[in-house]
Amino acid sequence: MFKEEDSLRKGQNVTAWKTLLAGAVSGLLARSVTAPMDTIKIRLQLTPANGLKPFGSQVMEVARGMIKNEGIRAFWKGNIPGSLLYVTYGSAQFSSYSLFNRYLGPFGLEARLHSLVVGALAGMASSILSYPFDVLRTRLVANNQMQSMTITREVHDIWRLEGLPGFFKGSIASMATITLTASIMFGTYETIRIYCDENEKTTAAHKKWELATLNHCAGTIGGVIAKITTFPLETIRRRMQFMNSNHLEKFSSHSSVYGSYKGYGFARIGLQILKQEGVSSLYRGILVALSKTIPTTFVSFWGYETAIHYLRLC
Repeated sequence: MFKEEDSLRKGQNVTAWKTLLAGAVSGLLARSVTAPMDTIKIRLQLTPANGLKPFGSQVMEVARGMIKNEGIRAFWKGNIPGSLLYVTYGSAQFSSYSLFNRYLGPFGLEARLHSLVVGALAGMASSILSYPFDVLRTRLVANNQMQSMTITREVHDIWRLEGLPGFFKGSIASMATITLTASIMFGTYETIRIYCDENEKTTAAHKKWELATLNHCAGTIGGVIAKITTFPLETIRRRMQFMNSNHLEKFSSHSSVYGSYKGYGFARIGLQILKQEGVSSLYRGILVALSKTIPTTFVSFWGYETAIHYLRLC
């Protein structure tokens, strides 16, 4: 076993191709672990409130309905664009983080602030590069029919009906959301890691396990805090991605609700959801998202650091 490294720390310099490859490995591992949970979460976000409880009970209701009406394979609908999304996002996120980490080093920002700023910039870069895959995944996951849709057909429909802007529907709001998420996640991660390093020598021997546990959970804690903070923005973004779908009336029994969003921007749609469904609707799927965040962030950071370790041996 190797000593766990922190290649994301300010001052670290990792070769660009290694960060790209390690980030891609990290994203693909994270996607493989969480695909079914991701599908359930998106289904919940796309379904307007209908008087049922917004949290736990509906998770099982959605899962049972998918198995009954669509089969077990339904949990992996949108898996190809989803995998491409995670690989593209993961490689872009970590490689751009490493790049900004290196170039912003001379500005002399305090380490925690440095991590927050670099994380925000990395989130913006990875978001815009991977966004078309996110739109495709959302629309393929929304398909509640037994027969799966093909990526090529959905690409053709978006291009024919909406043009290039259709692949970036809600992308500005997404960049703001993901930038905030990445900033909080990386900032929290590095804050905890630095705190643990600074207190390692002064902590009593019988309490070192507490510090070690906190250190190992840094990525997960950062992911959870970021997810709770930004989840309502993600829900609005999902609705924007689906609202112009050519199959809206076929896949959703709430086409009238989506019709009320027509011509609205991000903020107006958010206000419309609050007005029609209440604040709880913005958090539909939050339990699944948090459950998904824990393995995703752990696997993501662990996969990246492990890949970097072995690539350094090459």
